[in-house]
Amino acid sequence: MSGNRANSTRNFVNSCSEVDYEAVFKTYFLPLRKYACLFVPVQIAEDIIQDILVHLWENRENLIIHTSLEAYLFRSVYHRCISSIKLQNLRSRHLTQIEIDLRHDEMRFFDSDENEAIRKLFMNDLNAELNQAINSLPSKCREVFEMSFLQDYRNKEISEKLKISVNTVESHITNALKALRKKLSRLMLVFI
Repeated sequence: MSGNRANSTRNFVNSCSEVDYEAVFKTYFLPLRKYACLFVPVQIAEDIIQDILVHLWENRENLIIHTSLEAYLFRSVYHRCISSIKLQNLRSRHLTQIEIDLRHDEMRFFDSDENEAIRKLFMNDLNAELNQAINSLPSKCREVFEMSFLQDYRNKEISEKLKISVNTVESHITNALKALRKKLSRLMLVFI
């Protein structure tokens, strides 16, 4: 571009009236919008163009343009679009990391190994279901099971105390374990 044309662009921008500015806006808004939409969505494109044109108006007295006004506007749109894309990519990466961190924190919160309150709730529920399952056993079977597993009696001691054979004690324990496994099978999945 010749020095004369650069000076005339600079002079035009420096002495731009509201009518001239409105003409620039009407002339360049749609072509700049189409160009910006090659890079970014319409709403972002319109915001970028509006920012550039407002910047042009607000800084018209100090703005130095070394090319044509058209070249300046298109180059400004290009750079702002690239900056917007970079910023959006940075935000996306940052949000993705935040989402990962939040999911990790959430998982740790509900992990019974990490959270005492969750562990207590889980154990209370587990104990309630276990007690309910034990109480549903036939009375003699429940008595043998409780003596064996809750009171730590040996099979021979249970046999002597209840005046039943050791084989009967073992049979009651086997039956109790089968019944409890069946009743508590869905809880067993939690431990797997």
